[in-house]
Order: sequence, then C-alpha cells, then structure tokens
Amino acid sequence: MTELFITENKDLYGKTEILLKQRTAMPLKILRSPNGKPYLAGNPLYFSLSHSGNAAVIAISENLCGVDLELICGKQHDAVLKRFSDEERGEIKNERDFLKHWTVRESYIKMHGLSLAAKLKDLKYVGGILYDCGQKADCRIYTYDGADYIISLCVQSEDETPPEIKNI
Repeated sequence: MTELFITENKDLYGKTEILLKQRTAMPLKILRSPNGKPYLAGNPLYFSLSHSGNAAVIAISENLCGVDLELICGKQHDAVLKRFSDEERGEIKNERDFLKHWTVRESYIKMHGLSLAAKLKDLKYVGGILYDCGQKADCRIYTYDGADYIISLCVQSEDETPPEIKNI
C-alpha cells in the first residue's frame, strides 16, 4: 500500500520522519544513495519526497516508489521539449501537459535512485505509457492534476490501488 501526502515545503524531513515513525516500530535511520536518494537503512518501508515552490509531497510505500511535484507557474519549457520525441511533442499542448510528461519521468528516475542527467534520454512517455530504453517501464504510474500543480507517482507494484492525496 502506498500513501501520498501534500504539505507546505517547511520541515519536509521532520514531517517525513513523523509519518514514517507512525508506520514502523523499527528505528529510523535515513541514509542517501550515491545519487542522493533518501532511504531507510534496514527498514521495509520506502519513501520519496519532492518540492516545488512552497508545496511538497511525500510518498510512503511498502514498494519501491518515486514521486515528483511541479507547480504550474507559466514557464516556457522549449529547451527541454527539444529533447522529447515528435510523438511526445504532439501530445504536449500546454504547460500542464508538459509537466505531466516531465513529472512522470522524474518520478520514475527517483523510484530507481538514478540521476536525471544519466537517465532522461532513455525515457519516452507516450499515450500514458512510460518507456525505458524502448521497453514498458516496470511500475504503475499515477498522475494528479491539481489546481496549481502536477504530481506523478511511480510505484513498483502489480496490484497497487491509486492512493488518495492526504493534506498534512
């Protein structure tokens, strides 16, 4: 089961620790992978964090997961769009569409603890399906289209139910 929390971008790690402590009796020791992905040492829970402006999101799961949040703020993304395939550019009509494509990629990269620079070129998101090196990605993808944000969540699970966003 995966839980998704949206909050203000204040004391994000403190809020994450509180949520994690409510879900496990094991001692918490948050470490970082060589690419900076936070994880719990010796604990069966996974988590992922993202923030943009004054908003933040926390995903906690029994399965490997990655989450990304981007605020809609009227930015142009032409430089990044040039790296997307013609098929993808055909699906992107506005900033919301772009951010959906972007956050899906970034949440997948975070789920695997990889770096954006090393993995971005291998990914393609077309027709609601993410491809990694031409193969369908090994995760469930959920996107949330808020009034002023886009959130994407990737969870490595076969039977995951889409989590509801909880405000904290």
